[in-house]
Parts: sequence; structure tokens; C-alpha cells
Amino acid sequence: MTPPDALDLSDLWLDTGLGDGITETVRYNIPLGKPRDFFRMCPDPAYIRQVEIYKHKTEDTIEETYYVFAGRMKGSLEEAAPYTLVVCVYRDGTPRIWPLRVPKEGERDNDAWTSARAAARESRDKWVKLLWVGRMFTTREAKTGYAPDPAWEKLPPFEELMIKAFGEKNIIRDSSHSMYRNLIGDKPSQEGNDGDGE
Repeated sequence: MTPPDALDLSDLWLDTGLGDGITETVRYNIPLGKPRDFFRMCPDPAYIRQVEIYKHKTEDTIEETYYVFAGRMKGSLEEAAPYTLVVCVYRDGTPRIWPLRVPKEGERDNDAWTSARAAARESRDKWVKLLWVGRMFTTREAKTGYAPDPAWEKLPPFEELMIKAFGEKNIIRDSSHSMYRNLIGDKPSQEGNDGDGE
């Protein structure tokens, strides 16, 4: 026969003042790039920003690395281009930042860029998935009931998302940044810093 105290599990639990451990998700980085699954774009203008970006891709990687230019470094590199950053979420609430290319002044727009921006606009009101068809993006709309509207109020501030997406190493603040020096053919910085001074 099982003794009565064997059924008492109260001494197993940790202090409940710590929370249940599943209601809060702490994200240490935010992915950058186009959404891979059904998504929604945050319609709040505070989560839509214009920036200048250099997109770097090496032969041995699949993903691109994005570098954003700050302050007086804007306009200092021909390979950099204007982008609109938008915040998207998947149905589980996971955010990502999607850089949408826009043409430079005097530059011709193209189908890939315009169709990506159109897909982002469409995703403000419904869950969609990006599809690449021919030379442009199109979308597939999720079935009714796929997911409720996102809880936009749970998104961290845009600046916090930016820091977690780009990190300090991917923000080019001055000409000592290692990627900038590499792109202009300058010798590596003695200190090896990434924007901590000239």
C-alpha cells in the first residue's frame, strides 16, 4: 500500500514567485531578411523605418549579412542602398525585421523590389506567405482561422528590435569599421574595432 505522504508532491515545486517560465520569451537576437513562413507586418508607423544598408554575401554562406549606416557615414559607400525596414511576426509571435529594397534617386525600380513591397502591404491585414515566381514575389493567403490577429502591443520597442537584429558590429558609425575598411580596400584597423573611433 502507498503511504499517504508519497502522493504529496508539494515539496517538488520551486518558488512560484519566479513565474511559470513559459509566458515570457526572452529573445537575444532577431532575424533579418524576408519571412520564410506565413507572416503579418506590423502596420504601426513606429515599426517602419528608412535606412541605408550594405548587403554582404560571401560565396560560402546562404544568408546575407546586413550592415546599416549611421550618421555621417550615410552616402559614403556606393554599394549601400536605401531600404525600408518593416517588422513582421509569425503566428507564434516571433518577430523578424524585413529589409525592403527601394530604388536610389534616379535608379530604376524592378519587379523583385516592387513585388516584395506589395507583399508587405498585403500582410498588414492578412496572413500571407511569400512565393518566388519567375522574377518577382507573389503571396499565398492563409486559410480562414490560421491564426488570430497578432498582439502588436507585445512587440518590444523598435530600437530594441534593431539592436537585437543588427547588433553593434553591424552598425557602421565611422570609417574605422572593419567591413567598411575592407570594402574600400583600406588596411585592417590596428585596434580591430568596429566603429569605436577613427
